[in-house]
Amino acid sequence: MGSPAGAGAGGGTRPTATIIVPTYRRPEGLSRALGALARLESAGVSWDVVVIDNDAAPGAEEAFRDGAGRLDVPARYVREPSLGAAHARNRGIAEASGDITVMLDDDVSPHPGWLRALLSPIIDGRADATGGRVELDPAVLRPRWFDERWLGPYLGSWDLGPEERPLEPERPGEFLITSNCAFDTALLRACGGFDPKLGPRASTPLVNDDAGLTRAFAGAGGRMRWVPGALVTHDLPAGRVTRRYLLKRAYAQGRSDWILDSERYGARKFGGARIALHWLGVEAGRRAKEGLGRREVLFHAGLDVVRTAGSFREAARIWRKRP
Repeated sequence: MGSPAGAGAGGGTRPTATIIVPTYRRPEGLSRALGALARLESAGVSWDVVVIDNDAAPGAEEAFRDGAGRLDVPARYVREPSLGAAHARNRGIAEASGDITVMLDDDVSPHPGWLRALLSPIIDGRADATGGRVELDPAVLRPRWFDERWLGPYLGSWDLGPEERPLEPERPGEFLITSNCAFDTALLRACGGFDPKLGPRASTPLVNDDAGLTRAFAGAGGRMRWVPGALVTHDLPAGRVTRRYLLKRAYAQGRSDWILDSERYGARKFGGARIALHWLGVEAGRRAKEGLGRREVLFHAGLDVVRTAGSFREAARIWRKRP
C-alpha cells in the first residue's frame, strides 16, 4: 500500500486525521481523555475528534461538552444505539473524515507527543497502520501479589518492546490494540472494520476485536508498525486490581480466543478442545519452571486454568451445533 491521501514524498497537501473515542458510562474517563487531547503537542497535521456514545441519553453528553470546550480542534458527538464496543468503533470509522483514523479509548490519556509519534510512520509512507504503548496508571498502588508483566495485559497494558519495528501479525501476540492505534482510513474501511461478535459489551469483557481487525487489515495488504514512543496511560480502577476481576477477565479471554478462531476450530473434533488442553499443558510447564511455591506464580497458574475453561465453553458450544 502507498501513503495515505495527500501524504508522501514530493509535496502535496498534508493528510488529515480523525481521533475516534468510543465511550460507555465513563464520563470522568472521557473528560480526562479529552483534557489530555487538549494538551497534545502539534502533530503537524489537521485533526478532529469524534466521540461515539454507546449509552442511552443523556449518556456522556455533558462530559463531552465540557471537554470539547477545551479543544482547539473540531469535535463532534455521535450516539450509537447498537451496544458493544465493536459497533461503536465501526460507527466511528464511518464518521471519520480524516485520511487517517486514530483510535483512543475513554479510559486512557495520551501523552503530549503521542499523536505526532503515532502518525509519523503513516505520513512518511512507512506503514499503513501503527500501534503504541499502553502503560497502567503508575500512580495507583498495586497489591503485593500483583505482577505487572503477567497480569498487566489483562488490565489493558500493552508493550511489544522498546524498538520501533514492523509488526508481524502471523506471530502470536503481534497485533494493534484499540486503545492506541491509527489506520489509513480507506484501507481500514476496505477490510470491513470490527467483528461485533468480539469486544466488550455491557458487563461481558470479551476481547480480541483488535486482534481480529489486525488480521483483516493485514489480509487486505496493510503494513503495520509498532511505535513505542506513542504512549498513553490507562486508568487502573481499584475494582479491577482484584483476584476476582482478573479471574473473570481470564475466563472472557479464553472465550474470546475461541470465538476469534471459531471457523477453524469448528472443523475439529470436539470443537478443537484438545488445542486448549495442549495450551494449558504448555503454560503449566512454564509456571512449574517459574516456581509454583510462589503465590504470584500459583495465581497465574489459576488464571491459565480459568482461561482454558472459557475456551472449553466455546468449544462445547461449537460441538453442540454440529449436526
